[in-house]
Parts: sequence; C-alpha cells; structure tokens
Amino acid sequence: MFAKSFIPKGTIWWHARPQDVLIISKEQFLILDSSQKTKQMKNFMHYLLTYSYYERDTDALIFCLDNSRFVNHSFNANSGATEDENGFCSVSLRDIQPGEEITENYSKYDLCSWLKNYKEYFNPCCW
Repeated sequence: MFAKSFIPKGTIWWHARPQDVLIISKEQFLILDSSQKTKQMKNFMHYLLTYSYYERDTDALIFCLDNSRFVNHSFNANSGATEDENGFCSVSLRDIQPGEEITENYSKYDLCSWLKNYKEYFNPCCW
C-alpha cells in the first residue's frame, strides 16, 4: 500500500470498522481447516492466512476486507497498530510522503498458538 497524499506523524489513517473486517474464531478456522481440500478451499485458506492478523483479546483471526490488508512488513516501519476510543487502528509513526509505501512491524502483532502449523504464512520474526 502506498500513500496517496502526505500523512503527518501521529495521523490515524485507518480504523478497523466492523464492515471492513471479517472475524474468524478459532472454532470457525478449525472447521475451515478440516474442510475438503479443493482448489478453491486451498486458495481461500491461502488468502485468509496471507492477509489476516491474530488478535489475542478475541482469540480470532482478523481478515481485513479493505485495502489495509496490503500493508507490508518492515522493521523500520512508518506506521504502527494501536487502539483508541474507536478500536483498533493504524497511526503514522513519522511523516509519510506521497507515493511512499506504508509499512508496519509485524513482530509487534500477537502470536497465535493454534496457527503454528501455518508458519510459512507469517514473518519468521514473529515465531
């Protein structure tokens, strides 16, 4: 994901609105995981695991339906995940210039013990 315009340091540029996320509980994921391994199901699981993050408070995977799922990892990230009075959000950690890639440090996200069989989908820094 790349900034379309200048984003000053401290700007909340994304909120996890209910209509923008799909919440997959552990129980739902285990049902999906035990489903018949058709090509469509393998593709669905690939996208679910590639673009989801784990939230410990709800013990669930959060799949972003909007373009925020395209934020890449960097140890020198210019954005970070946090919470405010409106819930989970992303805030710029420094000024972000137009055209600059927006990144977050995935090692700051929670680890999910019931996804250990899927390590290939997660940044090695996180395990």
